[in-house]
Formats: sequence, structure tokens, C-alpha cells
Amino acid sequence: MKEIFLLPRESAISDIFLSHSEFPFMTSDNQPYSIVEISKSAFIPLRLILPITAIGTFMSAMDGSIVNVSLVTIAKDLDTNMEGIRLIVIAYLLVISCFIGIAGMLGDNYGRKKLFQTGMGLFVFGSVLCVVSSTLEMLVFARVVQAIGGAGLTANGLALVITYVDPTIRGRAIGLNSLVVASALSSGPVLGGFLSQFIGWTSIFLINIPIGLIGIFLVHRQIPETPRRPNIKIDYLGMIFFIITAFSFVGGVLIVFKDTLTGVFLIIISIIFGTLFVYLEIRNPKPMISLTIMKDRTILTGIFSSFLCYMVYYGMVFLLPFFYQDVLLFSQSQTGLLMIVPPVAMAIMGPIAGLFAEKIDIRKLASFGALLLSGFVLILAQTINLELYIIVPLVALSAGALTTFTVSNGTSVMNAAPKKDVSVVSGLIGLSRNIGFTLGTTLTSAFFSLFYLMYNPDDITSGQIFTSSYYQSMEQTYLIFALLALLGAGISLLRKSNDTENAHGANAPHSE
Repeated sequence: MKEIFLLPRESAISDIFLSHSEFPFMTSDNQPYSIVEISKSAFIPLRLILPITAIGTFMSAMDGSIVNVSLVTIAKDLDTNMEGIRLIVIAYLLVISCFIGIAGMLGDNYGRKKLFQTGMGLFVFGSVLCVVSSTLEMLVFARVVQAIGGAGLTANGLALVITYVDPTIRGRAIGLNSLVVASALSSGPVLGGFLSQFIGWTSIFLINIPIGLIGIFLVHRQIPETPRRPNIKIDYLGMIFFIITAFSFVGGVLIVFKDTLTGVFLIIISIIFGTLFVYLEIRNPKPMISLTIMKDRTILTGIFSSFLCYMVYYGMVFLLPFFYQDVLLFSQSQTGLLMIVPPVAMAIMGPIAGLFAEKIDIRKLASFGALLLSGFVLILAQTINLELYIIVPLVALSAGALTTFTVSNGTSVMNAAPKKDVSVVSGLIGLSRNIGFTLGTTLTSAFFSLFYLMYNPDDITSGQIFTSSYYQSMEQTYLIFALLALLGAGISLLRKSNDTENAHGANAPHSE
């Protein structure tokens, strides 16, 4: 049977779209904090603040794509197999999923600048550990340190941009951030291949060190601290339950099709602790995550539609390298060039989508992006057996559709977020992205393998039967994911319809 080997990578697309609202901070019992609001005179020009915070965004995004091309080399150098080398990626994904919500909460409590700098410092320290790692165990530990730092960068990075730029250009800031991420993803494979081949795989981590140190210095010098919450009381029990829930769910999804019993057990554990987490947070006067924010229809539908769209896109992209090499017989270098197309499309579409998000009803724009994603994946399913000049543009259009959705959806969700919970909500979007990636790649692998077994029960690995079975399996898998994207578009439409006004900087009061 043709088996797609499931090797998840850390989701490097840091499209955690943050914003701030123009209403007072509120405590968990809806009492206002006495803090200094960000006045117009405190705004920092976008051309200054974005390049500074983009250093962290670019570094973490590039590190995701730069690692993947070197996994085989790392496995040989550390004398381990591909099952072992998966831990380098899985450890990062699990840890960042567990800590991204916590990093958001700490940013809202202690200051986003402080958490962003701490995250970058941990990321640099983790990179140093990666460089000096001589065993698989050391490298996995180093990746865990990197992931904790990456959580701080992801949950608090763009929040600093949105906090200190004019609210009327939030969409533009988010779109330009997408351009930064896409550029990092585009350059990562090329740079990673060059560094690994001519210098060694440790150089892909070494490059993070000077970049990170420069970023820490510039953030310290140029960006003011955001206000911190008074009378801080950390919900430690909630943090523990959240970590167990996220770790069990993501871990269970990753292994459920390889070790069904263990995978199902972990998912059940995540349901139990997730239920306990919700119960504790409801009863806690100062919870880690204020569950009242999930009562907001815009936030709730935005997170769920985000999860579905990320799952569809990552699931679609996951099959492409296998298809290019197994069916079209392209080399690894040729496949690498083709895989640059999606991030390039994102880089082009990001700023455009940002401008649209400032002028068009965000609810409609986000839903339209999800609908386009569904349509392009559906067309791709029907044309996967045609020429490459048809397939590649459809993949690019799908990436552009996802960018349209993510920019407008992120702006919509964060416009609806209470100001005191900006980083927490951003962390939840990041978690939905990570789970969407994990579940998308897992389901794609499972669906494709199932259909391939149906169409090619004798496991013929060449010739017309092999090619035909591959095409049919991809078609059926993509059809399922097109329907899931359509569901995401429907859920997106359920959000409130007043987001455009908020995006334009209206000062309407916001209740929790």
C-alpha cells in the first residue's frame, strides 16, 4: 500500500492577527482598570515598528521551513532513523501548542514587550543549544527551548505592532506581516539547502543567534512597554490543565493512525482535562483564559473557521511534494522550487488583503476567502491529472485565498477581543492554527492511504495503475477538504456584521 509518511513540521506561518480596541481594560468582574491609554501621540509609524518586530517573526518563520530540508542530513549525522528525527519537529509543535496560550496570558499581565523579548531570548538560547547538540536527545531538548521562546514571539509579536500603530491601518499592518512571513518561508528552503550542503546543518540554527540579538536590542531601544495588569494573580492550576489538554490532544492526533490505542487514550485524556479546565476557569475569579470572551460570536466563529481553513490548506499542501516526486518524477530541488510558489502567493496577496480589510466588511471578506479556498481546492481535485501549468496556479490561488481569509479573519477576531485579552485571544488563534495543521496533515495521510488501498489493492508501484490510483486518491481526498473549507466559510458568516466599523477605529464600547 502506498503510505504517505506523516512528518509534521512546526507551523511557521505566524499569522496571529492582533489588534487592540479603544475601550478600557476590564477585570474579570467587569470593573475598569485605571491605566494610561495609548494616545495618538504615542503611535509609532508602521514603517519603523514593523521592521523591528518583523525580525522575530521572520526568524521564527524561517526556522520552520529551514529545518525541514535538513532532516535527512541531521538524521545521518546523529545516527538516528526518521522515526527518531520526527521528534525534532513533533517536540516543537507540541510545546508551542501548549505554551502559546500561556505566553499570551503572561503578555497581557506583565507586558507584551517584555514577553516578546523574553521569547526572543529563549529562542536564541535554544538556537545555541541546537548548534552544540551532539545527540538526538540534546537536539530535542534544544527544540523545546526554542518552542517556548517561539510561543512568546507568536503570541506577542504583532500585538506590539497593532498596539502602537494607528487603528485605521490595522489591516495593512496584518497584510505586511503576512508578507514578512511568506518571505521567510520562501527563503527558508533555499537558504537551508545551501547552508546544510556547504557549511553544515548546525548553521541553520547558528543564523538565528545574530538576528535574534539584533532584534532584542532594537525592541528594547525603540518600542515602549505596554501597560501591565495590576494585582496580578496567576492561575497556576489552570495553566497546568491547559498544558495537559493541549499536549494530550495534539499528541493524540499525531499518533492516532500509527498507534490507535495510545492516540485514542491521549485524546480522551485531553477531553477530560479540557472539561476540568473549563470548569475551573468558570469558577476562578481571575482565570488564565476568560471564558466570557468565547461567548462573543465573532471570536468563537473566527477561531473555529480559522481551524478549518488551516486544516484544509495544510492538508492540501502536505500531499504536493509526494505528488511531484512520486508521480511527476521531479527531483528534490525541482520540488523545492515548486513548493516556494504558495508562500510567494501569500507574500503578494498579504498587503492586498490588508488594504481590502480596511475598506470592506470584514465578515464578508473572511467568508469570501474561505469560500475561494473551498472552490480552488475543489477545482484542483478535478484537474490534478492535468498539466503542471494548471496545477501550480491553482495551488497559488489557494494560498492567496487562505491569506485573504487569515488577514480579514484575524482583524475581525482581534477587533472583537477585549483589550485586556488581546494576547490570549491571539494565542487561541495560534493554537487553532497548530491543531489545524496537525489534524490536516494527519487526516490527509489517512484519507489518501485509505483511498489508495481501495484503488490499488495490489500495491502496484509503477505504471498506469499506480498513476491512476494516485490521481483518484488525491481527487477524493481533496474533495473532502473542499467540503470542510465550505463549512469554514459557512461558520465564518455567522460572526457579527459590525466588524468593518471596529476595524476603522470606532470607539464603540465593548462588553465582555
